[in-house]
Amino acid sequence: MAFGFFKKNDTADAIFMGGKIFTQNSELPWAEAVACKDGQILAVGDYEDLSELEGKHTEVIDLEGKFVLPGYIDTCGHPVLQAYQDSCLFLKGGDLTDTLNQISEYAAGNDDAEIIFAFGYDEAILKGLDAEQVRDLLDKICEDKPVVVLGKSGFHCFVNTRAMELVRAAAEEDEIQAVTLSYILGILEPIDLNTVPEAIPEIMGNYCERGFTSVFDCGAPDLFASLYQNIMVHLYQETMMKQRFHGSLLITRDVNPKAVMYKLSQFRTNCAELNGYVNFKTLKLVVEGTEEALSISGEALRELCLEAADKGFHIHIDALGTAAVAEAAEAMGAIRSAGYKKNALILAHDPVSDPEELTNTCYYLNINETAPTAGLSDNDWRCIEKAANIEEAVDMLTINAAIQLGLDSGFGSIEKGKHADFVIFDENPFEAGSLLSFKKLQAAMTVIDGAIVYDAEEDDRSQWYSMLTMQQY
Repeated sequence: MAFGFFKKNDTADAIFMGGKIFTQNSELPWAEAVACKDGQILAVGDYEDLSELEGKHTEVIDLEGKFVLPGYIDTCGHPVLQAYQDSCLFLKGGDLTDTLNQISEYAAGNDDAEIIFAFGYDEAILKGLDAEQVRDLLDKICEDKPVVVLGKSGFHCFVNTRAMELVRAAAEEDEIQAVTLSYILGILEPIDLNTVPEAIPEIMGNYCERGFTSVFDCGAPDLFASLYQNIMVHLYQETMMKQRFHGSLLITRDVNPKAVMYKLSQFRTNCAELNGYVNFKTLKLVVEGTEEALSISGEALRELCLEAADKGFHIHIDALGTAAVAEAAEAMGAIRSAGYKKNALILAHDPVSDPEELTNTCYYLNINETAPTAGLSDNDWRCIEKAANIEEAVDMLTINAAIQLGLDSGFGSIEKGKHADFVIFDENPFEAGSLLSFKKLQAAMTVIDGAIVYDAEEDDRSQWYSMLTMQQY
């Protein structure tokens, strides 16, 4: 029996057969073969039926009894920030003194660096200080080379005198009247635009081994998001994509909504010709409900959400604290009330006093709930940390992940018309025995659009970096 009727003159590009295929389709939970054409699933069922789709150029892949699942989707990833952790100083929080001490220690240990670049300070630590006072503090650390420190929002930075001299000289030569943050970063180039972080092959390889074919990045500031997207475009052009990339722009404080929409639209346009391998459709907001935090105000949150929804973007809010959860739910409610039904809305929040009431509200408004995803984590399986068993974990990695990200029309299950993205295991994941054993399973192959992009027996990730850097992009 074959699910997905086909014309007699249809021929598949590839047929995966001889395995045990878990489809996530309740009408046909398991199958033994799947046919692919033009990157999509043409039919699913018995190989005897699907063999009619074999043509002169059809590639038939014998699974030899292996187990196939829909490609895993990571909904809690941070590949962008992970990639750049070793390219600059990632600050570990603290007050102004703590921050300056970290920068000083980093500068002392990087004498050969042409520029000292640090990222991630809490902008609230600069309250009451003007730009000249902050420059003086950085000059005490380093005077002979530029020092650039970018805030965790990505919309604020402070620099030393040497850096400001370079920027002013460039602005005078370019006849620039108003110096913006993007101009400062463009002139100083704190991260080499032509450098591919060595961490990227490692990140891709780890995702391959675990079975991920799609990764959602839970938010990075403009600078890092732009650099990473450029690399993803390069990977696509060199046919080296190992996972689909779904990017998001991180906003953590009040900013001009028009400027944010312009940047999001720019990111989305850059992906237009990449066949769904590189995507940018999400606005990521972090709201902190404390008086001390420099966060997004309720009014600005609502405006950002409505503007993004109107432009067709999905919205992911990390709400930290009870007040922030209430503001986020209200802003998302305003989106639905305004008639925007197709945008995927994700509310990642801390525990609340009445979780049942919030869940009912989210269900009514079609809002997906999840745990907060802001910040890097050592948990490689953050996306399934709430799973009670293997069956629930598989759902969270496949169909539920696709629904959460607004991708379920094309991903999350093995059905006719969806993208042919699979993960292939030697062993049955459902029989792993425990969630811990399930997490330790290593994929034999991963498939994107019907093409094998990772083969555990043949791929050597140590060669990927050399291949990545053979050509400048």
